[in-house]
Amino acid sequence: MNVEHLRKYITEVRINHFSEGTKVFSEGEDCNGKMFFVFAGELKVFKRKANGEDHFVRNIKPGEFFGEMALVFPSPRAATVVATAEDTKVGIITKDIFFAMGKESPGFLSVILHSIIGRLTSVEDMISERQQELHTIINGMTALQAEPTTTESVITNEEKTQDSE
Repeated sequence: MNVEHLRKYITEVRINHFSEGTKVFSEGEDCNGKMFFVFAGELKVFKRKANGEDHFVRNIKPGEFFGEMALVFPSPRAATVVATAEDTKVGIITKDIFFAMGKESPGFLSVILHSIIGRLTSVEDMISERQQELHTIINGMTALQAEPTTTESVITNEEKTQDSE
């Protein structure tokens, strides 16, 4: 992407300022076809657990982007993003800007795709770990249920003694 094209797109990016504790968006909200690029400040990503509690997922720092799934897959927001710095500056990249930048620079699309794949791989790794933990717990419970109780062991041993006499 040449400098002139980059300038054109930078001037089209709207900058929003978020104070500490302000939500950029909430899990379940309409995605509105916008992704975000952090110019300054810091944000935290939270995912709602089944019990309703928020679970910390990751920090987002200057130079990073988030919300890119909204540009390629229009589903509700998958998490809540909250500003954690006093003045967090976030650029808003619309679908039009995204596709224009992608047309001018396939490298830009490659960066986005790399990010999406990295996050997907991370989620798959976490799911795999949780499955292994569940497998271990279930096997442990099954083994405990299979062990005879003390009373059953005594009766079985007494029956064996009587049968052999």
